[in-house]
Amino acid sequence: IQAATKGDCDDDASDEDVVHSDDIHFEPIVSLPEVEVKSGEEDEEIIFKERAKLYRWDREVSQWKERGVGEIKILFHMQKKCYRILMRRDQVLKVCANHIITKAIDLKPLNSSNNAMVWTATDYADGEAKVEQLAVRFKTQELADTFKKKFEECQLILSEEQKGHVSFAEKFSKETNPVVYLDVSADDEPLGHVRIELSANKNESKYIWKL
Repeated sequence: IQAATKGDCDDDASDEDVVHSDDIHFEPIVSLPEVEVKSGEEDEEIIFKERAKLYRWDREVSQWKERGVGEIKILFHMQKKCYRILMRRDQVLKVCANHIITKAIDLKPLNSSNNAMVWTATDYADGEAKVEQLAVRFKTQELADTFKKKFEECQLILSEEQKGHVSFAEKFSKETNPVVYLDVSADDEPLGHVRIELSANKNESKYIWKL
């Protein structure tokens, strides 16, 4: 009879002692509390939301460059009573468009695509104000038309709300006020002219800016 070796005994014992169980639970070494993540959109109402691809015009190379793919939104802030464009990139959620909608923005179809719109705005996607020419391309022309319709509806509401309010410029503007003209440009590209009308009263001097 061949005697069993020590290794054989150990193997037999391990097979008998091991108990297989699917109910295994491990406690985490560090317990992390749940943290509420705020998007900054909590006080805003979604007016429009669709997936799209965003581009920006690169003046240095004179061509469109992709800025991100994701959901572009038109949001209305219920306290501030203003509208803005917001777009975040898929997955990473990095902001690629963030600017206020104003009456002065001219939104129009892109010549090279029926389902794309182009406009110029002061954008804050990078954290600081920068004049950007942006273009957004949707999957269909119908979506692009809907975006344009909602955008222009916001501009119309802004115009209606400002009716009846006499602006500072209208209040103090006179034909006899001195006027200064300035040329405005960005990255050596002309953007237009600024007309500065100087006005004064007994208490203080006023400057009236007109684009």
